[in-house]
Amino acid sequence: MSKIRVLPNDVADKIAAGEVVERPFNVVKELVENSLDAGADKIEIELIDGGLSLIKVSDNGIGIEKEDLPLTIKRFATSKISNYEDIFNINSFGFRGEALAAISSVSDFSIKSNGYELRVNFGKIEEIYPASFNPGTIVTVKKLFEKIPARHKFLKSPIAEFKEIIKLLKHIALLNYNVSFKLINNNNVVLDLKKDSNMISRAKKVLDENYNFIMINYQNEIKITGVITPPNIQKLSKDNIFIGVNKRAIKDNQIIQAVIQGYYRKLPENRYPVAVINIEIPPDQIDVNVHPAKLFVRFYNSRLIFKEVYKAIEESLDNKSSNLIDNHNIINQNVQKNIIKEQDIKYTVDLTQMVNIIDIETTDNNDDFEELLNNEFKIIGQLFDTIILIEKDNELWMIDQHIAHERVLYEKLLNNNETVSSIYLTEPILINLDDDLLTFCEKNREKLLKCGLDFEEFGKNIIKINAVPNQFLNMNIEEEIKELIANSANDIDENILEPIFLNMSCKMAIKAGEKLLKNEMYEIVLNLLKCSNPFTCPHGRPIIYRVSKEEIFKRFNRQ
Repeated sequence: MSKIRVLPNDVADKIAAGEVVERPFNVVKELVENSLDAGADKIEIELIDGGLSLIKVSDNGIGIEKEDLPLTIKRFATSKISNYEDIFNINSFGFRGEALAAISSVSDFSIKSNGYELRVNFGKIEEIYPASFNPGTIVTVKKLFEKIPARHKFLKSPIAEFKEIIKLLKHIALLNYNVSFKLINNNNVVLDLKKDSNMISRAKKVLDENYNFIMINYQNEIKITGVITPPNIQKLSKDNIFIGVNKRAIKDNQIIQAVIQGYYRKLPENRYPVAVINIEIPPDQIDVNVHPAKLFVRFYNSRLIFKEVYKAIEESLDNKSSNLIDNHNIINQNVQKNIIKEQDIKYTVDLTQMVNIIDIETTDNNDDFEELLNNEFKIIGQLFDTIILIEKDNELWMIDQHIAHERVLYEKLLNNNETVSSIYLTEPILINLDDDLLTFCEKNREKLLKCGLDFEEFGKNIIKINAVPNQFLNMNIEEEIKELIANSANDIDENILEPIFLNMSCKMAIKAGEKLLKNEMYEIVLNLLKCSNPFTCPHGRPIIYRVSKEEIFKRFNRQ
């Protein structure tokens, strides 16, 4: 007797529904996107118990004719495509014809349009009834998964489900600012957005009226529009970064990372901006069919997308920085109480001439180290975009910004206080290594992973790179990784405690020649003074030179 059997349609439908619809969140997403595809510019969502008892979505879009109503709940019945090739030219939010079929199989369901209503009770189709005429369509979903205990037990509390829905609707509303949205939960209006003429107006209503948003209108290889906040707006999580593709709300960690990288050295570590980014891209350059619930898309050139989003953010910030950013308010909360004001800085001598004629002695002892930490210092400025100048204990200190930052990062890694942030690549990279370097990688796998590099062997003398440090994403990844591994292997012979951490710190550290803001200089110096050895780098190069007040005054004949 055969052990393989074809499942009945009702069982197959309920199994398929679990892929498309897991929670009320998914139902709302599918129904709202259907309304947008129907051309609606007014959408109302009503919930009871966070969608567990009722989800009702009403719109003023193009309605559905009586003869088409039964087809709306048939799997793979759709008006969006007619042949396989159409999948690669999708301009709508949905196209597979699964959503309503899935939803109606796991709920008490009805759809009303153009004077008729179709009712379906957990997959059992009832007849079409005459109904009052309404412009557009009304879809009602009750008792989601109530008759399917295996699914129902995984639903969260009404409050938790509601929070996910309102976050989703804000995401969709930000991208579709020309549509009115109204959300009602347990008979209380919690969101009421009239259509807006631009994204800034919508963002102020949804996110914060007081934010001074910067508009993005970037056009290069692709078009990117949106709004971002200046660096004085700082959040503790990435939850306020909203990504869209052709106005479709999606999740994409790599694009979020591109946004964050666009703020490189403009925000303190572990602080994030508020951003709404919409990528406008030809439909044949993306695959929207990679996730049943359409939460993710696949780009055919993900590296290009990352680069373009990064450049869009960076250029928009640079163009607006002089008008919108008060550099002295962009501060790390850890050093806020000690930030130096512009009026406190005294330029009393020509420092460039002074440095050339003074015989400077290297600071090379830790005798008064504890005292240094307890005393304040004054940021004077930056010399040659490379040396940080500070006034400290009646001395002028000159600090190499690159190796100072390198020392800070190295000791954080060394003391297990830091793990380098990384991001998984949508397209892994294959790298050839000789036997010695391959052996080095295997022996030091945990340290490389701590530095944000995740890899696995992939045939003889080949490693497959799955994840890389965030800082590598806008670089030649293969070249950076090869250099990191080779330099680290070579440094073993120089008795350096942890060469991998050192070389990773060197790559992450700010470079000589980079302009710094006052708060950036302050943070580097403050963290440097907390290091166990703030005076030399692991290779032995001096980090700090200092000159006494008396020696400086002597040069000006002030005895």
